[in-house]
Parts: sequence; structure tokens; C-alpha cells
Amino acid sequence: MSQAKFRTFETTRRPAAAVWSDDALSHHPHFGEIAMALLPASLILATATALLVALL
Repeated sequence: MSQAKFRTFETTRRPAAAVWSDDALSHHPHFGEIAMALLPASLILATATALLVALL
């Protein structure tokens, strides 16, 4: 592939840059949202702890 063809191919395949809006950055999560996000992880840790204690 020649250099000119490579440059043309390279510039046409580049994705557009991501643009962040102010709304996405200024959102402050509420306690309920954080608790719901941590719920699955806490359940997994509690189950693993219970299984570990059962083995001992």
C-alpha cells in the first residue's frame, strides 16, 4: 500500500472525539443509588464469607 493510500485510509477510519456534557459531570448520586450499586457486591462478599466460615 502506498503512503498516500495509507494516509487516506487512516483519516477516514478515525472515530470522532467523545464530548462530555455538563449534565453528565454535574450529577451527584444520591445515597440510594450508591447503596443499590453496592448491594450485589456486598451480597457476594457475605456469601463468600459464609462459605469460608462453613469450611472451617
